[in-house]
Amino acid sequence: MAAQVSMPVYMRLGGSAEVEIGCIKIPVNGDGTIAFDRSAFAALLRAAADAFDATEQEDT
Repeated sequence: MAAQVSMPVYMRLGGSAEVEIGCIKIPVNGDGTIAFDRSAFAALLRAAADAFDATEQEDT
């Protein structure tokens, strides 16, 4: 039976507190091996960068 493992991703900038920026869902095959999807990780980083850009535009 296939399942998913959820892995939260946190970011800290300088001395600030950590902030959860997203979550990666990693599929686990029936035999227990992890089928990590690099494109999902890349999409998470792109979404985080977009969120930072939007925040910067609101501050100006």
